[in-house]
Amino acid sequence: MLSLNRGRRRKTLAMTFAAAACTTVLTWQGASAAHAASPYDGADPAATGCASNAKTLASAPLYLPNTTSQAGTIEMRYSNTCMTQWIRVYSNQTRCSGEPCRNKAEITRPAGSDGPALTVGRGNVAAGEPYQWSLMVYTPNTRSCGTGNADTGSGTAYPYGEWGRQICG
Repeated sequence: MLSLNRGRRRKTLAMTFAAAACTTVLTWQGASAAHAASPYDGADPAATGCASNAKTLASAPLYLPNTTSQAGTIEMRYSNTCMTQWIRVYSNQTRCSGEPCRNKAEITRPAGSDGPALTVGRGNVAAGEPYQWSLMVYTPNTRSCGTGNADTGSGTAYPYGEWGRQICG
């Protein structure tokens, strides 16, 4: 009778260990697949070709605070091919007091099925270039938001004239 109980205990222990090992493997594989990094996170939309077929999801005028004088436009861009989003800023000014204007663009993807939370940006337009864009975030299932600004030489223009205001798409 004693040897029969030992056999059952060993069998139960072996089955419990096997179940725990399977659960650990399945949990580990599921977590890594859900948060696999995209090669497009933090990549340049122009350099990757993602910008070539992009569409604008949302846009807003850029105003100097407390004015209605439009200094540019901010756009939320999306590439169906690359499944990415980025912010693009267009400025009416390309030269500010003899120096390149300092425009900025930034986008934030919240944590979710497309990966961990990620904010990427970019600033300082090359001389004579009216467009500035952020780097990309991979977003086939997530709605991202972003902001940007345009240097006018006499001030900084923001979406709807409000510092920190975001557009989403």
